Amino acid sequence: MRQSMLKALYCSVLSAGTLQACTTESWYGGGQASAEQECRRKPGDEMQRCLERLKKQSYQDYEKERTGGKSLP
Repeated sequence: MRQSMLKALYCSVLSAGTLQACTTESWYGGGQASAEQECRRKPGDEMQRCLERLKKQSYQDYEKERTGGKSLP
């Protein structure tokens, strides 16, 4: 998760002209890392439930849902 978060941070500081190199997967990973940090701030069982919900959707599943099952070029 830490690597995904670093990729997302790197993408956010790039200029608009080079932003194309950043993938949706990097952004997704960064969002997941942030959400995981929020989960870890919760107490005990609540933290575990939060982490379980977070790990249910892989990037591939997210992308299928986002694109309606269509593959992107």
